[in-house]
Amino acid sequence: MKYLAFTFIITVAFLFISGFSTDNMNIDIASGNDDTIKVTGEELFKKNCSSCHGIDRQGNPPVFPSLMAISERLSKDQVNDLLKSGKNIMPSFLHLSDSERNAITGYLFGEKTETKMITEVTPVENGKNLFIANCSRCHMLTSDDPTPPDLHDYGMTPAILGGISMKHDQETFKNILNAGPCYMPSFVSLSENDKEDIYNFLKTFEKNYAEDKPVIGRGCRMRCGREKF
Repeated sequence: MKYLAFTFIITVAFLFISGFSTDNMNIDIASGNDDTIKVTGEELFKKNCSSCHGIDRQGNPPVFPSLMAISERLSKDQVNDLLKSGKNIMPSFLHLSDSERNAITGYLFGEKTETKMITEVTPVENGKNLFIANCSRCHMLTSDDPTPPDLHDYGMTPAILGGISMKHDQETFKNILNAGPCYMPSFVSLSENDKEDIYNFLKTFEKNYAEDKPVIGRGCRMRCGREKF
């Protein structure tokens, strides 16, 4: 009888401890997921910089300089300042957090950097940030916008993009971003979600599109006139 009682107590104790440990483990995992969502400097570079400077950082001189061995030309502080202010056709990345810009700089200096995802943004807000970082140097959102620093006519004037969703569906838009027609660089390095976010941001300008509807341009040597984008 004593043996059975002892066995019962041991069994109950084991189940209690096991259940308690499992609960704690689940709590730790859940809270850990919130605290350990991280992105590397390399991933941030690909998302924000590679469309111009290339995934391999070789660039396309003289318009888009190589970022290889950048530590021989600039200090970390100077690179961070450039990311904040932008220069010439390079846009500002002030919408990124300090830690995200530091992670990009660290990656360019050969460090294995990462940062927590500091700010949660809606898909449309993410699309706006991506538009600023990747598209605004050439494209306007509405006809009232200031002329972008790199809006040149190389046989095809960059189209006004606000509301372009009335002309192209999402898949066609993503295909254009991937292909990079004429002198437009390819944005294949952006994730599918990021491309969709840009599209959804541009879609919020559909009301303006009727007024800003682009006219057909002369077309470039690749036969992609302004109506292509």
